[in-house]
Amino acid sequence: MANTTRTDVKERFRVEGIKQIQHMFNQLPKQIDNDKIWVKFWREVSKPLVKQAKANASQYNWSSQIKNSIGFFTTKASRRANGGYVGLRTRGAFRSKEKTGFYGAFVEYGSEVKFGGKGYGNDQPFLNPAWDSSKPVIIQDGIRKAEKVFDRAIKSHVKRLNKYGRLGY
Repeated sequence: MANTTRTDVKERFRVEGIKQIQHMFNQLPKQIDNDKIWVKFWREVSKPLVKQAKANASQYNWSSQIKNSIGFFTTKASRRANGGYVGLRTRGAFRSKEKTGFYGAFVEYGSEVKFGGKGYGNDQPFLNPAWDSSKPVIIQDGIRKAEKVFDRAIKSHVKRLNKYGRLGY
């Protein structure tokens, strides 16, 4: 596996049409929490990537821990940037030893990690190929799914205003 730098990774994950989506979400009423809308959007858009990563992980003869721990999650830093991550969840419900996927990075980048000072492992990538295969679908469906999330947010807002009035927030 070739070495990748931080700028290469940023370059690969740039989504086309993000300015149009940002403009659309900025038009939402002030009462609607924009952070929640962005999380809903990224969770919706990343479903093909999660599905493909789980399929790639199940091809290998590992335990099902890695496959079960792959999913979408956010952190404080990603919420500040209106984003999220798709990868191996190691916190929250996945903190127990039976569920965690903490060793997934050792599997993905085995030739770059020295195990206990003894030697290197083998690369068995499953996340990068998943991104490469699902990237066109994610980019193509981004605007359509943003409109879907936007419409749901507006309907929920109108329903809440009709039921509670301005005091509903």
